[in-house]
Amino acid sequence: MDHLRIEEQNLIDQYVRGTMPADERAEFEEHFVDCAACQEQIEAARSLRLAVRESVAETRAGSGWRWTAIAACACVGIAIAASSVFLFERQSARSELASVRSSLERAPVVFGLSLSRDASEPRDVTIPAEPRWMVFLAEIDATRYSRYRAAVIGSRGEEIWKQDGIEANSPDSISVAIPSGVLHAGTYTLVVSGAQADGGLITVARFPVRLVAVR
Repeated sequence: MDHLRIEEQNLIDQYVRGTMPADERAEFEEHFVDCAACQEQIEAARSLRLAVRESVAETRAGSGWRWTAIAACACVGIAIAASSVFLFERQSARSELASVRSSLERAPVVFGLSLSRDASEPRDVTIPAEPRWMVFLAEIDATRYSRYRAAVIGSRGEEIWKQDGIEANSPDSISVAIPSGVLHAGTYTLVVSGAQADGGLITVARFPVRLVAVR
């Protein structure tokens, strides 16, 4: 088993969630027993999921529990979105892991995107001065597909960033976690697509966004 397959099939996510088939689980465990990068990523994902469950449990009693829970779920997406960081040689992976952990220590910046509000005019979003996660809560009908793909498209149609295998936070939203370091000032479109069983993609929403650098 190689890291390309681990990334493409979101095997870290499946393993931590306990949804990986038994035969693949055995093969994956045989791989990561000697892979420090995968071991560290699994541990980070487990710790984050535990923190999310505790956070949701503590905030349900408050009036704003729904959106707090959604933001907490977005943090799980952050851990999975960082999977490509670990797809290098062991020594390089450890260095990248330290950088990701540093970013995770800073609170993510959360932005809401609504089809009714953002369908025509780009929403102005300020890029954080320090590296951190930018979490976009996209309001869509999230009942049509079990997984989604998000991509940031530039003004000339070029793909700047993408993430596959996104699961819904709720029936009406998904969270898209993007490292601020990959984004620069300019106008973009966040395209959300549903993943079909045959591997095809169906566009379900497009959100124009105008990114602004901190002055």
